[in-house]
Amino acid sequence: MSEELAIGLDIGATKLAFAVVNHAGHILDHRTMPTSSGDSSERTLDRIAEQLGALLDAHEGCAAIGVGVPGPVDSDQGLALNAVNLNWRELRLRDELARRLTRCLPIYVDNDVNVGAIGEMLFGAATDMSDFVYLAIGTGLGGAAVSKGKLLRGATHSEMEIGHVSIDPLQGRPCSCGLRGCLEMSISGKGLVAIARQHYEDFPETRLDADDLTTQAIIRRAGQGDPLASFVVRQAASALGVACAWCINLFNPESIVLGGGLIRALFHLLETDMYEALRVRCLPSSLESTKIILSQHADAALGAAALVWYHRQKEAAK
Repeated sequence: MSEELAIGLDIGATKLAFAVVNHAGHILDHRTMPTSSGDSSERTLDRIAEQLGALLDAHEGCAAIGVGVPGPVDSDQGLALNAVNLNWRELRLRDELARRLTRCLPIYVDNDVNVGAIGEMLFGAATDMSDFVYLAIGTGLGGAAVSKGKLLRGATHSEMEIGHVSIDPLQGRPCSCGLRGCLEMSISGKGLVAIARQHYEDFPETRLDADDLTTQAIIRRAGQGDPLASFVVRQAASALGVACAWCINLFNPESIVLGGGLIRALFHLLETDMYEALRVRCLPSSLESTKIILSQHADAALGAAALVWYHRQKEAAK
């Protein structure tokens, strides 16, 4: 009898990632393709189904599919409620994929940050933890909370939108959500760039190029001691400290797992200032009992595959 396998699919704005994963979290096959954001949802789903079909043909042990998608998701119904960068609203993602496949098998759909948290819980930094918070820091800022081994869910599927908690609703930088001063506008890729643009004239000695402000340039120059880049990182560190403090005071987690490509590149530069912001905002006993750690997996498709095993465990526990 062949080993039971899961397929993970991460649907991003620019890339589709597929992984075939066994129960131990080992990736047996991995494939990527561009999202082609100009395509209709029908065309994108056709391309996804074609690749899924190829993986199912190549790996006979595949028993289920896990899918991570940005934006709020009704995981019970398999609905992508509002994937803004893909122009998907109220898309019956589970059903649309199922009808395109020649094999009938379970398909689980969830928000991409929830999927990242599940990946860390089953195969990564949180494998021995039943209570933790996962913060995904990349282009934006998202979060997921796990309590007693289960994801916390919201009434309208928009739980843990920590990136859009405002720390300066009157004078803060405008956010794409319509609010001002959102955490995402300080600790995220677009947040770093927004801070640098706002304060560029305050640092005439900076070596950053005003016409080419990127997260990579800011991180590189901060490591070299550039005054503007260093200021941007300090602002981001303070915002991350605020975000972590709220999570600690609200959830009393064993750990906060920091994921996303940006934080891996940035953490060594902001760690000290982040902890300083934390100390003045947390109950000492709660802070002392919480570890802040980096995620162990950068592969979002692995997290999507973990979604299959997460649901299998829930079903077995019933």
